[in-house]
Amino acid sequence: MQDAPPNVPGPDPKTIFTVGYAGHDRDSLLALFKAHGITAVADIRTFKRSSYWTAFDADSFGPFLRAQGIAYVFMGDVMGGKPQAPELYPDGQLNYDLMAQLPEFQDGIARLISGANKYRICLMCAEKDPLDCHRTLLIAPPLKAAGFDLCHLVEGGVEHQSETEQRMVALNGGDVPDLFATTAPDPDAETKLALQRQIKRVAPRAQDAIKRR
Repeated sequence: MQDAPPNVPGPDPKTIFTVGYAGHDRDSLLALFKAHGITAVADIRTFKRSSYWTAFDADSFGPFLRAQGIAYVFMGDVMGGKPQAPELYPDGQLNYDLMAQLPEFQDGIARLISGANKYRICLMCAEKDPLDCHRTLLIAPPLKAAGFDLCHLVEGGVEHQSETEQRMVALNGGDVPDLFATTAPDPDAETKLALQRQIKRVAPRAQDAIKRR
C-alpha cells in the first residue's frame, strides 16, 4: 500500500481511482480527492439518495464538487450494485455475469475508459472496504482487462487492485494444493475462484436490493 503523494499529475489514461464515502464527511472526502488530484467523480451507487449518508445525496453533493472544480456524474442507473431488474437475480442473488453483459453496463465501462483520457477519475460508492463493493467485484475486472490499474483510496493510503486481489484470495482461501501436481498453481485461476467466492459473500439478494413499488 502506498501513502498519498504530495503532488499528483493530471489525467492518467490507464489509472482509475475508487473510494467508499462511509466514515467520511464532505470536507474529508474533498480533501482526499484533492490530495490525489481527482478531477472527476463517477457516482456508481444505485440510488441518488441515502437514508444514512445524506451529505452525499447526488442533488447536493454533485453541485458541491462542481463548485470545487471537480466534475461529477451519476452512473448508478447503469453501473449501480443493486439493479432493479428482477431478471438479474435468477437464483435470488444478483448475478454479476448477467449484469456485465448488459449493453448499458458495457457502455458505462466505455465511458469511463474514454473519460480517463481527459479526467483523473474516481469511482464513488458507499462501502468503505473495496472488497465489499461492486466497484471491485463487478467494475474492476473489465477495466483491468482493458489495461487499467484500479487504485482504491483506503485508510492510510492507496491499495492497488493487485493488492486487493491478494487480500481477496487470502480471505476466501485457495484450494488445497495437489501433493502430486506436476505444474505450479495458476494464480489467475486462484484469483478467479476467490472472486467467485467473494461475490457469493457480498452480492445483494433480490429481497434486499429491489425497492418495492
